[in-house]
Amino acid sequence: MERRERYRGPPRRRPYRGGPKKKKQFIKKFRDVVILDVLIHGHPEEDKPSWAKTPIAQVLTFPDFVLYEVKVNKNSDIQVQEQKTYEEFLNEDKLRDVLKKINYNDLTTTSKALIQPILEKEVLKFEEEFINFFNNSTSITPRMHALKLLPGIGQKHMWELLEARERQKFGNFQDIADRTSISHPTKLIAQRIIKELSRDVKYYLFSKTQKYE
Repeated sequence: MERRERYRGPPRRRPYRGGPKKKKQFIKKFRDVVILDVLIHGHPEEDKPSWAKTPIAQVLTFPDFVLYEVKVNKNSDIQVQEQKTYEEFLNEDKLRDVLKKINYNDLTTTSKALIQPILEKEVLKFEEEFINFFNNSTSITPRMHALKLLPGIGQKHMWELLEARERQKFGNFQDIADRTSISHPTKLIAQRIIKELSRDVKYYLFSKTQKYE
């Protein structure tokens, strides 16, 4: 006996979801995280009633220098400027899932006030890596050296740094300050990172914010 095909109707069309699919953001558990601001009642610019807002923290990760908004356990005692690995925050039930990666312009007033001194402190912890930049950076284009991407470094300061490192490689930040007119190299690096976090640059030297797209 011939078997009849059961009629299942016209094929269903999946609803159209316009635009490219956004990459889900996450923080690697071993990354160091510093809390810039805690918004227990949610972001003030979020267009939702207060009871529906998600408690969040604005955080900065090291050493990749990327900004995120992360869910917070509102019953935790998490503090601004608290710092530990993301895994430790998770284990203590202070931070939860990452909501999204953000830029400098998305930061609250509190976060913006704290980020530069925090960056300068962290740059000191990674002194060897940044000294390597001063000692070995090269031209990005025939007319642009990587050193000139640091705020305040023009042609004169660039040649001063190049000539000094040619005579002898820099040993630390104090060595740069002693042998050149660059008195606060940590401040210049912190300012460059902030510029990269603002996404107002063509080239990225230190922050991985563009890489994590």
